[in-house]
Amino acid sequence: MKVTARKLARTVPLFPMFGVVAEMSWKRMRFWGILLALVASGTACAATLRGGLFEIEYADGEESLARKSLAVLQEAQREFAHRLPAGGEPVRVVICSTMGTFRIHARRLGRLPVEGIAQSEKGLIVVKAPGLRREALDYSGTLRHELVHVLLARNTDRAVLPLWLNEGIAMTVGKDFRWESMFRVARMYLYGRIIPYRELNFAFVAPHTGLEFGDAYAQSLSMTRFLIDRVGEATFWEMVYALNTMSFAEALQTKAGLSPGAFYREWRKSLWKVALVSSLVSGFSVFQLMAVLVIVAYWRKRRRGQQILRRWEEEEAEEGDVLLFPWELEDREPPYHWKESDEED
Repeated sequence: MKVTARKLARTVPLFPMFGVVAEMSWKRMRFWGILLALVASGTACAATLRGGLFEIEYADGEESLARKSLAVLQEAQREFAHRLPAGGEPVRVVICSTMGTFRIHARRLGRLPVEGIAQSEKGLIVVKAPGLRREALDYSGTLRHELVHVLLARNTDRAVLPLWLNEGIAMTVGKDFRWESMFRVARMYLYGRIIPYRELNFAFVAPHTGLEFGDAYAQSLSMTRFLIDRVGEATFWEMVYALNTMSFAEALQTKAGLSPGAFYREWRKSLWKVALVSSLVSGFSVFQLMAVLVIVAYWRKRRRGQQILRRWEEEEAEEGDVLLFPWELEDREPPYHWKESDEED
């Protein structure tokens, strides 16, 4: 059946039709964009270096960087073996020399300030080449960090390993943490940006902004290091290995005697110390330092008040009723009980 443009206009509203055309155009543009990016990514990583478990893909002219990366990864594998053995499956590493290549692999995380990603279940690590990174960031630290993610997937059940703990272990074991993380958590505490426990994992999955994403990393590192200090390194790793057969809540309770909520509350209460130390070390403004001191003074006053109340309750329980009215003394012979107490003292 032949349909003229005029008939089509009478049967299909204008704006919905425009939406269909726009959607088709967008899909076509997206298809060609992905195709071009895939072609670019195929040419960007033109060579492969193999050593042990690792297969490193890199661009032409970057063999020296690939060999350095292989050395870092092999050394890290040996260092982590006693805690996180690598097994026999290969680990593929892609060094991206263009942002287009990195964004293809990073997908939704490509728009965030990340220097590397790991698809742990596939044994895949993708990192930006040093030329794409901010100068202050440690390329070797990123390789170690992403390798820990792969090893955690091979030694625990990722389905029950909280994202915040996964990232915290990767930063701690991979030694990819920096002093600014402590300062960042201190600022989060002072300005009321601490992420509630129930929302912390979502800050990694669907962050609203790059700021929230960075906050989630800093908070995860702080919580992980606090937990290690709180229960001891041996107990901490027993809890991690228990995630093969238990949920996180069960493993934490069984191995450390803590619920997730109790642990989070303890960590949060400890943050005033972090804020105070970071303010003294980093030279925060006077206003910020005074804010910390006010918090410290409040907690000391509150603790002292609670101690006084407890002491009063104990004294009342021991002495009974010592306040008597005149009529209560009628028909009572001395000596009175308060005099007896004075003599005994």
